[in-house]
Amino acid sequence: MKITWDLISKHIHPHTQLREKLEEKVAHLSRFLQKFPQDAVHLHVKLEHHPKTALFTSALTLALPTGVLRSERTEADPIPAFDHAIKVLQREVEGLKSHLRRESERGKPEPDLAAEV
Repeated sequence: MKITWDLISKHIHPHTQLREKLEEKVAHLSRFLQKFPQDAVHLHVKLEHHPKTALFTSALTLALPTGVLRSERTEADPIPAFDHAIKVLQREVEGLKSHLRRESERGKPEPDLAAEV
């Protein structure tokens, strides 16, 4: 599944190497989103360079049919900032999927263990 995503950058020009790294990580994230409808998933990536502190902030917002997930990380380099933010987002997606699976199992009747004895 290929998810749609857009990049907003502030005080930083996303060069070719940075764009390739972002595309690679977004493609990896899309593996976690296989069960969601493709047209209902959108990733918003914001990269910002803080000129006074020389730090980079990567903020990711993932819109899903069940809600919105967000992660933000600040590092001295833009690639590690994006790396850490995407890892946090992947963990949030896994937690959401686990929650959704348990929610669908709640309606099922409990197995009768006494009848098997």
